[in-house]
Amino acid sequence: MGKWLYNILKEGELKDNSSYQAVDGMFSNHFQNMHTPLWFKRNYRTHARQYDERIWDFLLNISLSSSEALKKLTNTQFINEGLYEHNSSDPFINLKGRDARNFHLSTGNIVGFAKAGDYSIQISSRFGDDFLKYIISDADGFLEIQDFGGEKKDYNGFEWLLIYLWKIKLKKAFRLGIPKSYISKTERTTRVKGQIDPLSFYLSRDAKYKCTYREHSYINEVTGLIDAAFDKLGTQSFLSDMHPLKLAFKTALEGKKYSKQQLYNTKAFTNPFYLEYNEVIDLSRKILKDEISSFGENSDTSAFLFDVSMLFEYFIHKLLLRNGFAIESKSKEIKIPTGQPGYRNLEPDIVFEDNGHTYVFDVKYKNFDGRFGVKREDLFQLHTYIGQWGNKRQIKGCGFIYPLKEEKFNQMFSAGEGITTQSLEIMDNEIPFHIIFLKIPEGDGKDFYSKMKESSEKFIRNMQSVLQKPDLKQLRKVS
Repeated sequence: MGKWLYNILKEGELKDNSSYQAVDGMFSNHFQNMHTPLWFKRNYRTHARQYDERIWDFLLNISLSSSEALKKLTNTQFINEGLYEHNSSDPFINLKGRDARNFHLSTGNIVGFAKAGDYSIQISSRFGDDFLKYIISDADGFLEIQDFGGEKKDYNGFEWLLIYLWKIKLKKAFRLGIPKSYISKTERTTRVKGQIDPLSFYLSRDAKYKCTYREHSYINEVTGLIDAAFDKLGTQSFLSDMHPLKLAFKTALEGKKYSKQQLYNTKAFTNPFYLEYNEVIDLSRKILKDEISSFGENSDTSAFLFDVSMLFEYFIHKLLLRNGFAIESKSKEIKIPTGQPGYRNLEPDIVFEDNGHTYVFDVKYKNFDGRFGVKREDLFQLHTYIGQWGNKRQIKGCGFIYPLKEEKFNQMFSAGEGITTQSLEIMDNEIPFHIIFLKIPEGDGKDFYSKMKESSEKFIRNMQSVLQKPDLKQLRKVS
């Protein structure tokens, strides 16, 4: 059955790290088993989806403008907590072709959406929304995601992702309590408090002082902004577990109301104790301004891009740390000359020590090629890491970490091993070389959560196995 290209782009049928081709109006992706005839209307046009020339112009513009925008982004515009960088060389889409019936479109590690006028494009994770929810929640230390309820039905596009981040950041910040700030109060009292008005005391008949003083109060713009965000989101099942927090912020305001302009102008905290609320303030403001709407009617042009490779690396990093691996922070320890003044830092994704030995791994979110293995440029990069780090450290293991869909995982590992080990030789040193896979299960909700937890445990066991000394003679037989 055919489809409009307009709908394929808009409805999230395109996945990250995938390649699509249109040949004479047949839209295909071999790995997704997608072979869809594209609909075109030659006669009188009545809907934006029928203007294939405009759709093609939209794709060309998005391809160019998104690449330029990504190059200008800073780390703070991605959820990374300062540990990982966005891969600015990775485009949102890479487009080649001559028109909307004949083109090649490829995607990388960026998911998200972009909209301009009547047209929009959405790139989704090839592992699904539940995978994104799991690694976002796990990386932030919140694992109460067993019951997703009807969340995926509540929102279109990536609205759920922004609201999910807001929800997680608010829970994390709420551990500090509802934010308090100083406010000025004036009241008549028999006890002196703050500044007094002496004349008022002599003129009064009740022998009370008119005092003006400052005290901490929960009634402030931040509390009001978060309360307004709750009201804006309504009673979605996505927030069904947030009722106690919603009630707490509502009660703290004691009926106080702020204008929208006051809430829009809410300032970030400079008090170090409440710094975790600053991200909540920013996301709450976006919710209140309808800036979370992926394809809404409130904005003619909008975009939200999210680097999943960075997030996956962060997830793996946290998973290893929680299981006792002595992960080193990224440092500027190793530098190489570039042929011009200055040096380039060599910073592998994962470096950890065990019994005086160093292990170096790179985390790859991209697809693993079951036929040809690791990509040529990635192998060269790892060899560079090993060669340079081996000048100062005793390298006892290295390799790559990949996510892999359950179906493909089961095809590659009939016994469920999830790890391959070979041997490489660098400067007369034989070093075990490992490819370790994290199986990404099928299913959703509670089923996905339990399976993903099992996959993570198996992954950790495989990582622990690389710390054992392998039989290099046996490895040479399979290399």
